[in-house]
Amino acid sequence: MSWQIKPLAVRGPLFEGAIRVYGDAFAEPPYSDPDRGEEIRGRMQELHRHRQGFNALVAVLPGDEVVGMTYGYNGGPGQWWHDTVLKALPAKLAADWLSDSYELVEIAVSPSHQSRGVGSALIRQLLEARSERTCVLSTRTDSRAHELYRRHGFEMITEMVFAPRGAPFYVMGKRLRED
Repeated sequence: MSWQIKPLAVRGPLFEGAIRVYGDAFAEPPYSDPDRGEEIRGRMQELHRHRQGFNALVAVLPGDEVVGMTYGYNGGPGQWWHDTVLKALPAKLAADWLSDSYELVEIAVSPSHQSRGVGSALIRQLLEARSERTCVLSTRTDSRAHELYRRHGFEMITEMVFAPRGAPFYVMGKRLRED
């Protein structure tokens, strides 16, 4: 391991590197969306950083070259993803997974550093010492990301589409503590 995990502020060189890595990772199939990094920049800086539990991390090589990024926050009513998933689930399942949840919102690893443990290290650190009962996320069914999440104990909650004519997603969850 030649990289290390560092906190990520939403401004500065590490943030610019994180946005670049995100754009590179999501330019690849099945996403094929090279402009997605700019969308995430706006969400992080204007909205997500203000949410309870917000935490952002980067994986960097010596010299602070960013090779991976992730962030999350507490999920709750009034948030688009939370409310959309809530409506798609039976009430008991929704209460079980979403009532005290941390959302792993985004994770991206530079294509040249994938399958080297970077994503795993970012997930472990992001979820370390979380007090919420669950962690939830969504990932496209046609990406390999769900395999990484399964290795970290995430299970499939449901499969759904977030937008008309959109790609199908797995909604996955991991229990962080039992009540």
